[in-house]
Amino acid sequence: MDISALRKKYADELKTLEPVRMPKDCFYPAPPVRNSVITQRENYLRILRREKPMFMAIDLDEYMLSPAIFPDAVARAFVVDADGMPSSGPGGKDMFGIEWEYVPQVGGSMVRPGTPKVADINHWEEDITFPDIDQWDWEGSSQRNAPLHTTAFATNVWMMNGLFERLISFLDFENAALALIEDDQQEAVHRLFAKLTDLYIEIIRRIKRYYNPDILYFHDDWGGQTGPFFSLRTCREMIVPYLKKVIDAVHQEGMLFNFHSCGKIEPLVPAMIEAGVDTWCGQPMNNFQMLYDRYGQQIALGIYTVPPAKDAAEEEVVKAVQAFLDVYTQKGVAYPVLFADEISDTYLEILYMLSRERFAE
Repeated sequence: MDISALRKKYADELKTLEPVRMPKDCFYPAPPVRNSVITQRENYLRILRREKPMFMAIDLDEYMLSPAIFPDAVARAFVVDADGMPSSGPGGKDMFGIEWEYVPQVGGSMVRPGTPKVADINHWEEDITFPDIDQWDWEGSSQRNAPLHTTAFATNVWMMNGLFERLISFLDFENAALALIEDDQQEAVHRLFAKLTDLYIEIIRRIKRYYNPDILYFHDDWGGQTGPFFSLRTCREMIVPYLKKVIDAVHQEGMLFNFHSCGKIEPLVPAMIEAGVDTWCGQPMNNFQMLYDRYGQQIALGIYTVPPAKDAAEEEVVKAVQAFLDVYTQKGVAYPVLFADEISDTYLEILYMLSRERFAE
């Protein structure tokens, strides 16, 4: 592979343009904006739509917004917007009035231990008051965050606390898991999930109206280090019908759906596909090659990837990039989710050039 010749061939496309403005409290640096053959935004969206891209995207081609007007973003210490975390600091009440406690050692929040919000899932209506989302400052937040708008990268807006996470916050983990499978509790969970789904759809419509993102990033952890929290059968029965309605609404608004779900949840990927998930970036304990071989044409998979060190020799970088392309461009297209303190320009340039050659075939 003559890298020098490729650098000459793609010299114009490798040029970097003006960097974009990053939100406050964003936990990753802005990747370079290249003079690529098509924008990084359009190329990334092609992969999420399972269309043939012009070059290999990376996860950082998706640009994040988690506005402070969302009570859950503040409660869970995940505000990423033009203003950053409010002066009151992270933690506090989410949109259902549940108190979250920020834990500095882990950089995140947990529901404050104590009496659960819901005493009896069969009578959850007595304990839960749904929020009036029209009271949120949508217009003001939209105006404050407008300067962050970019067409260089795909944009997403995060929604915290999906269906199962919300059930946990109302009950606690053990009782939430039981409620999904106990015959005398399932009907109540269906009622709750149906109402939550209606609320989420209304939030999604406002997200599109006020921020106009390309992608809705939906957060709902389904597993732990060693396996899922529930079976595929339970997921299909209790979660998929409602998640599908949420995703259908996202698609109707012209957005794509990025599912954030932690844990070793390989057995639940069929449920994601049935619900209509466009992309999922799993954690490293999952068998990505097996998932790609089995499902690579049905869902765009983000593949946990540790790139070569910043000072790695060019030959090492070429070998690593070629190995990724050889595996993850055969049955659909996956893309690397890059985990490193610093990502070298050499890696990004070689990934671009070699994938341009691969996708031109």
